[in-house]
Amino acid sequence: MDATGLLLAGGKSSRMGTNKAMLPMSEGINIQNIASELKKAVGKVLLVTNAPPDYAFLGMPTVQDEFKELGPLAGLHAGLSASKTEVVFVSACDMPFIKAAVMKEMLENLEDFEALVPEINGQLQPLFAVYRRSCLPLLASCLENRKLRMIHFLEQVNVKVMKETDFQVYTKQNKLFPYLFFNMNTPLDYENAKIIEKEFAVLLKKDGEYS
Repeated sequence: MDATGLLLAGGKSSRMGTNKAMLPMSEGINIQNIASELKKAVGKVLLVTNAPPDYAFLGMPTVQDEFKELGPLAGLHAGLSASKTEVVFVSACDMPFIKAAVMKEMLENLEDFEALVPEINGQLQPLFAVYRRSCLPLLASCLENRKLRMIHFLEQVNVKVMKETDFQVYTKQNKLFPYLFFNMNTPLDYENAKIIEKEFAVLLKKDGEYS
């Protein structure tokens, strides 16, 4: 499926206390690793940020929010507006272990839905998900009316929810799979991420099999 990757780097990282996009990981800087996996999955990636100079070292095309200071919905709106493809895969910059194989499988399962969002351990992951440009009018309406919660937006979209067991790479014996959706928001999360890196170092370097 022809799709564009959207990498959202607009968060304030208030709980982390520093820019989580720039955190060093064992194999490079966090945002570089995420961008690399996105490129493997979809080819072209747009960086959505209101501070382009901070990320110039990535050499990626950037997009800025039309609706300033309104959170991830504004980033999704900006990225979808700039995308030249009907479908986008969006990722936040706080998921250090995302894998192209998982993204490709999600894209393949979109079917005729407007969005596809994974549900992992009972939690929806709307910032690691697939969206169509047909979502743009609703996104604009939510932003204009300051209805900024992702769940409010998703409740009005024809969305497909993909659970753990829907993924081909999932097995009950697969200890790494849940960590592919790990969110890194606090200093403790960052310390846990470094532990995960060490424990699953070999598997994290693979592109498709995680068991």
